Amino acid sequence: MKTILLPGLDGTGHLFEELMKQLPNDWDTTIYSYDHIDAESYINQAVEISTKINNEVFIIAESYSGRVAYELCQLLGARVKGVVFLASFVSRPSQMSRLAKYIPSFLFRANILSRWALYLIGFSASGSRTRVNPVFESLGLANKAKLNSRLRNIASLHEAVSPIECPVTYIKPTIDLLVSNKAITHLESRCTTFKEVEISGGHFIAQSNPIACGKAIRDAFNTIQALLPETNCYD
Repeated sequence: MKTILLPGLDGTGHLFEELMKQLPNDWDTTIYSYDHIDAESYINQAVEISTKINNEVFIIAESYSGRVAYELCQLLGARVKGVVFLASFVSRPSQMSRLAKYIPSFLFRANILSRWALYLIGFSASGSRTRVNPVFESLGLANKAKLNSRLRNIASLHEAVSPIECPVTYIKPTIDLLVSNKAITHLESRCTTFKEVEISGGHFIAQSNPIACGKAIRDAFNTIQALLPETNCYD
């Protein structure tokens, strides 16, 4: 079974560095960067990624990528064996997200205001302020036109309709200022099997608490593997 990781708004996949250290080395793992994907809409991004998947898959979707994971579930059907949503969403994450396409570009560059805002909103002002550094480094590497396109995608998101048939684990930060409880409830309502795991931290939970996230992901993987023949489980 292949494991794929879908990144957050930055789209590069570089922010998965610490999380990847918590995943077993023998997993068949691929990170998809949106900078290397031609499609820009949610559905077309999912279609393009689906053409690269030829076997059963376990999906880890961070923040922005929740809707891509959802669309992959519809496209691939039973080939998707499970999904872990990391502080993610399949509908608008909040009422304010309608304005996402109007976010000024200077907030994606490191300065006094943007660093403070990201530390407060993205990390809930917890831990070292240096946590914001990798985020700005990743945003600096991102294709700016595609980054703006992803912001427009978030602003125009509509509610999901079809169900997700595979087991779903939702990793919920203790303080997420970007994804509302309403958005999580909507996602849960579309899942036939839904498990919520609360982990201490802010929205950038995979970066602020990769050890706990790694354990939750391994647990979700083990639950799926236990249903398949000749499986390996990971502590």
